[in-house]
Amino acid sequence: MALPASERIARSLEAAILARRYEQRLPAERELAAAHGVSRATVREAIGLLVARGLLTRRRGAGTYVNDRSDQQLAGIWSDMAGRHPRLQENLIEFRAMLEREAAGLAAARHDAADTRRLRQAHAEVEAAYSGSDRAAQIRSDVGFHRTIADATHNPVFAYLMASLLKLLHEHVQLSLAGLAPQSAAAAQLRLQHRALLDAILARDIAAAERAASGHIEFVRVHLNDLGPRPAARH
Repeated sequence: MALPASERIARSLEAAILARRYEQRLPAERELAAAHGVSRATVREAIGLLVARGLLTRRRGAGTYVNDRSDQQLAGIWSDMAGRHPRLQENLIEFRAMLEREAAGLAAARHDAADTRRLRQAHAEVEAAYSGSDRAAQIRSDVGFHRTIADATHNPVFAYLMASLLKLLHEHVQLSLAGLAPQSAAAAQLRLQHRALLDAILARDIAAAERAASGHIEFVRVHLNDLGPRPAARH
């Protein structure tokens, strides 16, 4: 049985929210109605469903805003996990290697013109950050670059997992980017790796993008986190 139009629009909006297309305020109801080819009443009902689910908040006279409640709950879960698992950093980087490799391949296959613009902008920001020694700027731009790659997969699950994983690694676990000096060998290597990853994705070279992502995370593991080479997979 076909879904009611309001539920269909609600699911579409939810996917867009998880993919960070709407990070703060939703477009006006008339814009959403035109974009989805439905009435404003249908959009209003769909928004009501997401308000009830805790994803959105209506502010009288100001519009509809995306809640950050889920991020706050997730941060609490990660903090608790970090306290209970002393090897959490190593485990997360192992998981990140798998996630980044697949995301890079999908982004190479699926990115569109808008993604291309966002990827180039994110890369320019990370380049600028690594040209200096501001740790906060390095972390912010690095996270932004990898999240933009995840967004380019056009799979909201990748975008959501990448966002939460990088948030945990940078906020709740001892990590890497401790104000790398702009002329250091590590900073130079990271800049080369980011460039290779961007070039492979934009060239739609799936295999090269996956190799670039894997090599980048292995460098992060060994040289920035002192975790040693990744153990061989068990068979």
